[in-house]
Amino acid sequence: MKQLSIITILSLSILACQTPSEKVDAAITAEETQIAKDLIQGAFDDLWAGVDSTKILKYHTEDFIILENGHIWDNDRIKKYMRKQLSNPNRGKRINKMDYISIEKYGPSMQIAYHNHADFIKGDTIASTGNWLESALAVPTPDGWRLKMMHSTWAGNGK
Repeated sequence: MKQLSIITILSLSILACQTPSEKVDAAITAEETQIAKDLIQGAFDDLWAGVDSTKILKYHTEDFIILENGHIWDNDRIKKYMRKQLSNPNRGKRINKMDYISIEKYGPSMQIAYHNHADFIKGDTIASTGNWLESALAVPTPDGWRLKMMHSTWAGNGK
Protein backbone atom coordinates (compact mmCIF):
# COMPACT_ATOMS: atom_id res chain seq x y z
CA MET A 1 0.00 0.00 0.00
CA LYS A 2 2.88 2.36 0.86
CA GLN A 3 4.46 1.73 -2.56
CA LEU A 4 1.16 2.41 -4.31
CA SER A 5 0.80 5.71 -2.43
CA ILE A 6 4.33 6.78 -3.36
CA ILE A 7 3.79 5.87 -7.01
CA THR A 8 0.48 7.75 -7.06
CA ILE A 9 2.06 10.86 -5.51
CA LEU A 10 4.98 10.77 -7.94
CA SER A 11 2.66 10.30 -10.91
CA LEU A 12 0.45 13.19 -9.87
CA SER A 13 3.50 15.39 -9.25
CA ILE A 14 4.84 14.68 -12.72
CA LEU A 15 1.47 15.37 -14.33
CA ALA A 16 1.05 18.59 -12.34
CA CYS A 17 4.38 19.88 -13.66
CA GLN A 18 3.45 19.30 -17.29
CA THR A 19 1.74 21.75 -19.57
CA PRO A 20 -1.39 20.39 -21.25
CA SER A 21 0.50 19.79 -24.51
CA GLU A 22 3.02 17.54 -22.71
CA LYS A 23 0.39 15.14 -21.42
CA VAL A 24 -0.84 12.28 -23.55
CA ASP A 25 -1.51 14.34 -26.62
CA ALA A 26 -1.95 11.72 -29.28
CA ALA A 27 -3.22 8.21 -29.29
CA ILE A 28 -0.47 5.71 -29.86
CA THR A 29 -0.62 4.14 -33.30
CA ALA A 30 -0.56 0.43 -34.04
CA GLU A 31 2.85 0.97 -35.68
CA GLU A 32 4.24 2.65 -32.56
CA THR A 33 2.85 -0.12 -30.36
CA GLN A 34 4.64 -2.68 -32.52
CA ILE A 35 7.86 -0.64 -32.43
CA ALA A 36 7.70 -0.64 -28.62
CA LYS A 37 7.11 -4.41 -28.48
CA ASP A 38 9.91 -5.04 -30.99
CA LEU A 39 12.31 -2.90 -28.95
CA ILE A 40 11.59 -4.82 -25.75
CA GLN A 41 11.55 -8.30 -27.28
CA GLY A 42 14.57 -7.58 -29.47
CA ALA A 43 16.59 -6.22 -26.55
CA PHE A 44 15.91 -9.35 -24.54
CA ASP A 45 16.46 -11.74 -27.46
CA ASP A 46 19.67 -10.10 -28.72
CA LEU A 47 21.16 -8.69 -25.52
CA TRP A 48 20.05 -10.69 -22.47
CA ALA A 49 19.55 -14.05 -24.20
CA GLY A 50 21.96 -13.58 -27.11
CA VAL A 51 24.58 -11.71 -25.03
CA ASP A 52 25.60 -9.78 -28.16
CA SER A 53 27.18 -6.51 -27.01
CA THR A 54 27.54 -5.32 -30.62
CA LYS A 55 23.76 -4.78 -30.67
CA ILE A 56 23.44 -2.63 -27.54
CA LEU A 57 23.05 0.64 -29.45
CA LYS A 58 20.47 -0.99 -31.74
CA TYR A 59 18.14 -0.97 -28.71
CA HIS A 60 19.57 1.48 -26.15
CA THR A 61 20.48 5.14 -26.17
CA GLU A 62 24.11 5.86 -25.30
CA ASP A 63 23.04 7.11 -21.87
CA PHE A 64 20.68 4.18 -21.17
CA ILE A 65 20.21 2.98 -17.60
CA ILE A 66 18.29 0.13 -16.05
CA LEU A 67 17.23 0.19 -12.42
CA GLU A 68 17.50 -3.48 -11.51
CA ASN A 69 16.44 -4.45 -7.99
CA GLY A 70 18.15 -1.50 -6.36
CA HIS A 71 21.17 -1.41 -8.67
CA ILE A 72 21.92 0.93 -11.56
CA TRP A 73 23.19 -0.68 -14.74
CA ASP A 74 24.43 1.26 -17.75
CA ASN A 75 25.63 -0.01 -21.14
CA ASP A 76 29.17 -0.57 -19.81
CA ARG A 77 27.95 -2.69 -16.91
CA ILE A 78 25.78 -4.66 -19.31
CA LYS A 79 28.86 -5.35 -21.49
CA LYS A 80 30.76 -6.63 -18.42
CA TYR A 81 27.82 -8.89 -17.57
CA MET A 82 27.79 -10.21 -21.15
CA ARG A 83 31.54 -10.96 -21.09
CA LYS A 84 31.05 -12.94 -17.89
CA GLN A 85 28.13 -14.85 -19.39
CA LEU A 86 30.07 -15.63 -22.57
CA SER A 87 33.00 -16.98 -20.52
CA ASN A 88 30.71 -19.62 -18.97
CA PRO A 89 30.89 -22.74 -21.17
CA ASN A 90 27.84 -24.22 -19.36
CA ARG A 91 25.64 -21.19 -19.97
CA GLY A 92 22.10 -22.25 -20.74
CA LYS A 93 19.72 -20.78 -23.25
CA ARG A 94 17.35 -18.00 -22.19
CA ILE A 95 13.91 -17.51 -23.71
CA ASN A 96 11.86 -14.43 -22.74
CA LYS A 97 8.12 -13.95 -23.13
CA MET A 98 6.46 -10.61 -22.51
CA ASP A 99 2.93 -9.95 -21.33
CA TYR A 100 2.28 -6.27 -21.98
CA ILE A 101 0.32 -4.32 -19.38
CA SER A 102 0.30 -0.99 -21.21
CA ILE A 103 2.03 0.92 -23.96
CA GLU A 104 1.26 4.64 -23.97
CA LYS A 105 2.62 7.69 -25.69
CA TYR A 106 3.53 10.83 -23.75
CA GLY A 107 4.62 13.65 -26.00
CA PRO A 108 7.46 12.24 -28.10
CA SER A 109 8.17 9.24 -25.84
CA MET A 110 6.55 5.89 -25.16
CA GLN A 111 6.07 4.29 -21.76
CA ILE A 112 5.93 0.48 -21.74
CA ALA A 113 4.88 -1.70 -18.79
CA TYR A 114 5.05 -5.49 -18.96
CA HIS A 115 5.61 -8.79 -17.20
CA ASN A 116 8.75 -10.59 -18.36
CA HIS A 117 8.90 -14.37 -18.01
CA ALA A 118 12.16 -16.17 -18.80
CA ASP A 119 12.86 -19.86 -19.13
CA PHE A 120 16.49 -20.89 -18.65
CA ILE A 121 17.12 -24.07 -20.59
CA LYS A 122 20.00 -26.52 -20.29
CA GLY A 123 19.97 -29.30 -22.85
CA ASP A 124 16.32 -30.03 -23.43
CA THR A 125 15.17 -29.19 -19.88
CA ILE A 126 13.95 -25.99 -18.28
CA ALA A 127 16.50 -25.58 -15.50
CA SER A 128 14.82 -22.54 -13.96
CA THR A 129 12.43 -19.71 -14.64
CA GLY A 130 12.32 -16.06 -13.73
CA ASN A 131 9.60 -13.45 -13.59
CA TRP A 132 9.98 -9.70 -13.49
CA LEU A 133 7.66 -6.72 -13.47
CA GLU A 134 9.27 -4.16 -15.74
CA SER A 135 8.80 -0.80 -17.37
CA ALA A 136 10.68 1.07 -20.05
CA LEU A 137 10.89 4.49 -21.61
CA ALA A 138 11.45 4.60 -25.38
CA VAL A 139 12.49 7.80 -27.13
CA PRO A 140 12.90 8.74 -30.78
CA THR A 141 16.48 9.27 -31.92
CA PRO A 142 18.01 10.09 -35.30
CA ASP A 143 18.58 6.33 -35.67
CA GLY A 144 15.00 5.34 -34.72
CA TRP A 145 13.34 4.48 -31.42
CA ARG A 146 15.64 3.44 -28.57
CA LEU A 147 15.22 2.49 -24.94
CA LYS A 148 16.46 5.25 -22.65
CA MET A 149 15.54 3.70 -19.32
CA MET A 150 14.15 0.50 -17.87
CA HIS A 151 13.09 -0.52 -14.40
CA SER A 152 13.02 -4.17 -13.37
CA THR A 153 11.63 -5.73 -10.22
CA TRP A 154 12.15 -9.43 -9.49
CA ALA A 155 8.78 -11.14 -9.13
CA GLY A 156 10.00 -14.67 -8.35
CA ASN A 157 10.67 -17.91 -10.08
CA GLY A 158 8.69 -21.02 -10.77
CA LYS A 159 11.28 -23.59 -9.69
